[in-house]
Amino acid sequence: MRRALLAVTAASTLALSACGAEEASVVKTAFEQDIESADVTVALSMKSAQGESNVSLSGPFQSNGENKLPSVDWRLSLDGMMPRPVEGRIISTGDDAFVQYGGETYQVGKDKIAQLGALGAGSGMESADVTKLMARMQDWFPESDAQSDAELNGERVTRITGKLDLSAALEDMKEMAKQPGASGFEGLEQLSNGDIDQVEKMISDPTFTVDVAQSDDKLRRVAARMTVDNGSDKSTISFSIQLKDVDKPVQITPPASGRPIEELMQKLQQDFGRSVPEETTIS
Repeated sequence: MRRALLAVTAASTLALSACGAEEASVVKTAFEQDIESADVTVALSMKSAQGESNVSLSGPFQSNGENKLPSVDWRLSLDGMMPRPVEGRIISTGDDAFVQYGGETYQVGKDKIAQLGALGAGSGMESADVTKLMARMQDWFPESDAQSDAELNGERVTRITGKLDLSAALEDMKEMAKQPGASGFEGLEQLSNGDIDQVEKMISDPTFTVDVAQSDDKLRRVAARMTVDNGSDKSTISFSIQLKDVDKPVQITPPASGRPIEELMQKLQQDFGRSVPEETTIS
């Protein structure tokens, strides 16, 4: 079951990053373009018979270069996941980060950010892996379509929509995981045909939408939706990232200082009555 859940996560993530045949080149070009700054909105929604949970992040983003923490000023909202809704703010400067919650400002600290940067160096999916994966992706989306006259937030975009062939995607990722140095796929090489069948039974109607601006060939929106049925509960998961004012100047003004981030962990534990690991940080 653990491997099946891993496969669900991997497949749903990669469903956001390409489509089939002719449309694949549009999305491939968009994902290769650097975005220096934008007004970002991230939304995740999970609905089931037990209720609805939502997470949202919104605010300006500024890249500080490869392998560096970006500068952001994001409003955070969570509801349905905690005993009561949570509102907060996350600010980063590239070498430090702050969290505002419950009327207080907490500081992560430059030393901790530097440690996180050292731990993250060279991790994740490498560009070579992405290139290999792109060569396989056109078979994953047999029902993709492109709309060249779409509009999003006042901009003309090329809109790619389609459905994901889970079997093809998981089989290819399984093969990729067996290759030397194929980072980002750890554990997927252990997938059995039974695991893949189980994932297909759990997920239905996996759809995606990618909007690419015609003015600069850069991403403006990535969205996905799917239904997950584990036999005892059925839920709908929706995810989207929208980018406005791409590459326009943004202004992010961080706090001068804050209380130690460890105090925030203690505060969250008190407020929600659950254990929060001391090493956990919001950055």
